[in-house]
Amino acid sequence: MIDLEADVLVLGGGPAGVWAALSAARAGVRVALVDKARCGHSGPTAKSTVSLWNIPPGPLRDAAVTRGLADGGCLGDPEWMARVLAETYRQADHLARWSRREPAEPAARVTRIRLDGAQYLARMRRALILAGVRILDHHPALQLIVDTEGVVSGAAGVRTQDGFRSWTVRAGAVVVATGGCAFRSGGAGTDVDTGDGMLMAAEAGGELSGMEFSSAYSLAPVLGSHPAGADRRATASRAALRTATLCDENGTVFGSAGEGFGAQALAALADGRRVYACWQLGAQDAAPGRRLPGDLARMPVRAVLEGTVRGAGGVRLIGFDCATTVPGLFAAGEVAGREPITGAVGGFGGQGGAWSMSSGVWAGAGAARFAAGRGRRGPVRPVPGAGLHGGAGLDPRAVVGLVQEHTLPMRRSYRRSADSLRDSIAELDALWPATEFALGGIGPDRLYAREAAALLAVARWTKYSALARTESRGIHRRTDHPEVIEHWCRRLLTGGLGTVWVRPQACEPVPVASQSAVRQPAVPESAVLQSAVPESAVWQPVVSQSAVSQSVASQSAMSQPAGSPPSALQPEQACELERPDLATA
Repeated sequence: MIDLEADVLVLGGGPAGVWAALSAARAGVRVALVDKARCGHSGPTAKSTVSLWNIPPGPLRDAAVTRGLADGGCLGDPEWMARVLAETYRQADHLARWSRREPAEPAARVTRIRLDGAQYLARMRRALILAGVRILDHHPALQLIVDTEGVVSGAAGVRTQDGFRSWTVRAGAVVVATGGCAFRSGGAGTDVDTGDGMLMAAEAGGELSGMEFSSAYSLAPVLGSHPAGADRRATASRAALRTATLCDENGTVFGSAGEGFGAQALAALADGRRVYACWQLGAQDAAPGRRLPGDLARMPVRAVLEGTVRGAGGVRLIGFDCATTVPGLFAAGEVAGREPITGAVGGFGGQGGAWSMSSGVWAGAGAARFAAGRGRRGPVRPVPGAGLHGGAGLDPRAVVGLVQEHTLPMRRSYRRSADSLRDSIAELDALWPATEFALGGIGPDRLYAREAAALLAVARWTKYSALARTESRGIHRRTDHPEVIEHWCRRLLTGGLGTVWVRPQACEPVPVASQSAVRQPAVPESAVLQSAVPESAVWQPVVSQSAVSQSVASQSAMSQPAGSPPSALQPEQACELERPDLATA
């Protein structure tokens, strides 16, 4: 048993985690960082090139904010965007010698910095060591620990390279930066992105936001494919697709690099068509809509779900210091909800990298302030959670398999409908009780069981949120509600474990950043669930079988037609979402 103490504990060693740890260390507190793998060598960033927003103050920055708001379906927050742009610009000098800066592009496109992900994280790791941060590699966190008042006071987990011995780190504040959830889709570096941080936050009483915007897909070469006559190294990576022309089986071009890269190709894949990445040496790029000749190298590509890694959903933040609704818990990077800067789309075009850096800096500083002002700490206890059962009554592979069946296919996530969502919710909900009470194990099985529980929890939150939003906006696409509805310009909050809830939030939140705000307790689930909305209301909630009779009686009194805008609902009104009533689907 390893038992340590720190002022600030950071969970996760990706870009958000290392920036959070460095920021906290610069505040003069003791910092420990634990990572599921090796800090600086795992995760999507370590396997790719990183883009960062980098725009000087002035008209270009203002234009970037305006463009971001429009692209994000008006769910973003201009003040959050401005703060991220300012923070990234301040930090740019430290990164200048590691990167290359791209010139401003036409149509008010942002100026960006590009970094080699592996080198970027390696340099950040060295900076952490010089700052005195204690780095614990191969120490995945399994659960948070809290004091008698529910304030997060550290975390516990296992050490994978030492017989899976248990460890505990007690801290005055915790920054969760464990990354998003890609549902084990096989995307580069996403094997560690299983939603652990979101599950731990929810178990402690945290809320999530924007989980319906979890259907971000990317293009990748079909495994084992290789165009004849082409350099295998040049075409085997996803990065090579940026230089390719995308076409269908007939040679019709979807679009060249830099012109809405991949959007039409993803839509074609969702329609069941085949898509290829094509190269023709010595020839000019083909124009979209034209056909390419047959004498070229081409490679089939596939759609890979990146979930919340590139989507917008995650743990809800309540202030510019990246505090969550749980006292003592801060969130940064992909585990946190990014709607304030991305809106209804994912972290593309430099937004994701800028968010990881900025939120990491703010969360680390906020956690340091919280820990310094906390005072003497009392007894602590671990937060109980799913997948931590001592036995192994449920095979985690069955859990993962079911989750992937309802998330990875494009018919399940890229395009959705009430029928498909209700079907997914019914099967995922049916498995959750066994996950809470029969899923677990010892050694590596315990870790895998915990990851399976997290995958299931995230999948349920995404499905419930997608069912509640009866419109199409950004990367949330409903085939039964293809239009954008103006009054849906508001965010959806979700949470809960045994019973999942969803409720709306106003589109223009007022963030705060204060010690007192951080210490406010999370909204009790019982209070959130008191105001149930019948199925005929705007949210079209699904109800438990026991509530069907009450729901039917309520429906007759409702005059608002199904699917109408949520203007009649108060921003904080809740709707209970339990197991779906399949009879009325």
